Amino acid sequence: MQTGTRPVQEGAEDYRLFLDRLQRAPLDAEGAAFVRKSLDGSGLLSRLDSRALLQVALVAQQHGLIEHALQVYERINTRFPDCAEGWRQHLEILRLLDDRKALVSVRARAVAHVDPGLVQSWDLEGAGEDEPATALEGSGVTAPFEELRRQEEQVSLFMRFFRGREDAFARQWVNRDEKRQGYVPVRRPLQPTDVRDHLDGRRTYGIYLLDHRSMVHTGVIDMDLVGRLRDRKLDGKQRAVIRREALYLHKRISTLAREAGLCCLAEVSGGKGYHFWFPAQEPVPAAVMRKALYRLVGRLQEDVESFSLEIFPKQDQRTGKGFGNLVKLPLGIHRGTGKPSFFVLAADRTRNSQFELLSRLRPTPAATLEKLAASGSAAPVVVHPRHAAWAEEYPELAKLEACCPMLGQVMATVRSGRELSLREEKILLSTIGHLPRARLLLHHLFSRLPEYSRPLLEYKISRVRGTVLGCRRIHSLLEHGGDLPCRFEDDGYPHPLRHLPEFAGEPEPRSEKVENLRDALVGLKTAIRQVERFMGGT
Repeated sequence: MQTGTRPVQEGAEDYRLFLDRLQRAPLDAEGAAFVRKSLDGSGLLSRLDSRALLQVALVAQQHGLIEHALQVYERINTRFPDCAEGWRQHLEILRLLDDRKALVSVRARAVAHVDPGLVQSWDLEGAGEDEPATALEGSGVTAPFEELRRQEEQVSLFMRFFRGREDAFARQWVNRDEKRQGYVPVRRPLQPTDVRDHLDGRRTYGIYLLDHRSMVHTGVIDMDLVGRLRDRKLDGKQRAVIRREALYLHKRISTLAREAGLCCLAEVSGGKGYHFWFPAQEPVPAAVMRKALYRLVGRLQEDVESFSLEIFPKQDQRTGKGFGNLVKLPLGIHRGTGKPSFFVLAADRTRNSQFELLSRLRPTPAATLEKLAASGSAAPVVVHPRHAAWAEEYPELAKLEACCPMLGQVMATVRSGRELSLREEKILLSTIGHLPRARLLLHHLFSRLPEYSRPLLEYKISRVRGTVLGCRRIHSLLEHGGDLPCRFEDDGYPHPLRHLPEFAGEPEPRSEKVENLRDALVGLKTAIRQVERFMGGT
């Protein structure tokens, strides 16, 4: 049932319908007007229980109707004085409004109906202006203040990393009935209270990247599912392709950024993909940020078919028309999907863990961005591994991961510890299995998998026959619809190993004695790696 603009009438007896219509109101000006009229013109509030009234108060807050929310909380406290949650939320909103006089008054009333110890445990600020500071020392009351201080530090850190236009930001809205969503501009500076609302999930905000001088504090690479894969039921094969390409792009962009000296923060956007944030130490021209990110990704879009890559800012100058490029702020709730966004590399999804990761990062100096933007070519083709020692020990894998997108996707799956499909396993065995150091390389890769078995892998390697698996067959196995096959400078049968200068055709037969010695060495190295992992080594 559509919400409409007509307020709920007093004569309605279906309380659930009343709540449902309020909760479905779109988060825009029309929705706020509907909620306001419904609350002002309805006598149903006097008939709702405390649980329903708490939901009404939350809806009012979501639409910015703070006075209406306060009136609902006052109604809860008066009619249901034993409802502890009503007191807690009432005190919380007064704390956010910094209304200390009302805070003290409501707190004094709360302790008459709720356990005083419980009231003290709530996060209050300035519970009593006349209470001496020494009364708080050494008591449990200091814990909420410590938590408050930590939250304020987190808000400050957030606003340093994610800054945009000074005089405006945007609020996300959604109309679930019509399956529409968008943003409405808020024509004032972003405030700490707005950031707290965003982080708490009460509202969702975005920033316009370009300031009045056409400078930016951060850039973004937006990685989204292509349109044909959205809002449809996907089969197992399509989900496997999406998973593989997502892992590949995440590792590739992160590695390229690290090697270029850029601070890169990967975020699951809460929608259909990822955001890669590139904060700068000081504002840089929008043109510099845009060119630097284009240099970074190079031709990476050609490596995948399930995702599109979009670089923000899209424009070099503010034209005076509109507000400029908009990006949703991280660590909020996507109003369309209802899913939270979070940073990928944090230990977990709790707020403290997310900000612990953020506190360890150092934004990119402007000079580094300017140097990359001014370079005559895209970022280096060869993707250096996470650890320099890895490239030195396994140069064949590093080269193949960088130069062959299909092998790069499969190896990204392996390095993430995910289970391989039979097709992905066949691709690795039928390509890397033909290299002179095949056993060492394959054991190194497969030992990262949860179901790794050295004897079984040895048997599979021994069964490798024929020629190297060709590019066309690899694309077919991975169901990649891009251009086929891969192109090389010279003519001949295309296969991934041709990216390795030292590989020329099939390797010469090796003597049984040499094979046995090499197998023994591979077994020893594999055993050492497993022991190191068990003991907390690399």
